[in-house]
Amino acid sequence: MVPWGRGFDILGKRVYIMRERYEGTWRAEPGEAKTKTTRGNRGMSRKNRQFTQISLFSVLLGGHYDGIVSVGEAKRLGNLAIATMDRLDGEVQMIDGVVYQACADGKIYLPGDDETIPFGTIADFSAEAAVKLADIPSYEQFETRMDECCPRHDFPLAIRLSGRFARMKVRTVRRQEKDGVGLAEAAKDEAVFEFGDICGDLVGFRLPGYVGGINAPGWHLHFMDESRKHGGHVLNFSLLEGDLSFCHASDYHVRLPDSPDIFAGLDLNRDWSRELKKAEAER
Repeated sequence: MVPWGRGFDILGKRVYIMRERYEGTWRAEPGEAKTKTTRGNRGMSRKNRQFTQISLFSVLLGGHYDGIVSVGEAKRLGNLAIATMDRLDGEVQMIDGVVYQACADGKIYLPGDDETIPFGTIADFSAEAAVKLADIPSYEQFETRMDECCPRHDFPLAIRLSGRFARMKVRTVRRQEKDGVGLAEAAKDEAVFEFGDICGDLVGFRLPGYVGGINAPGWHLHFMDESRKHGGHVLNFSLLEGDLSFCHASDYHVRLPDSPDIFAGLDLNRDWSRELKKAEAER
């Protein structure tokens, strides 16, 4: 059993860092059974739900795109995920344990278990609660509605929204054959697709501010239509109606790259906020 590491306070919660091999863990101190119900939030179950992050976002922003975790291993870590593939080759969404790769040619592929992922977030997803949503005109309004449904921002949140959308705008980045082109620059050559009156699944995460530096705080969503023929990283959308399910993490693991070459020449103390804003732009 991995011993508790040093602790510190974040938003009134005692958080510990543990390390085993190349993994780090943030874990809330055990004890609280449930949170108090607040305006549509059904309360946060303390059931153990592990989220796993593959690599650091700063590595991706710095232009290093070699995969470090196989698709097969990602499936063993959870059943819901968003990610990218080796060499930044498209947008990945895992739904019900099935991995879909949306590429810049507009097609959806099913990557083999031996193919690899350089960056992503995976959830061992089991819903704490379900909420019906309707008439949400934009991504921004969705964020506001989610603050009402799930007001707690101190724990990572995973969601799945199955519904009908009046509009869905997604992007997929193009494969990068060489390292060195940062994500913000690579995204300038992205393929953008827009669909009207489409049904499908939104999956993704809302991450707390304290993940800044290792991931992107806030929302990150991917979409896959019900025919599994269209998808990608969500830029904007308008929801007509849908069923939302969500869960919070009790453990947040970070799988660090095991090759020192990935960190070579990368300034890990750099403020990547400007590059992050460019890479995640156009809401």
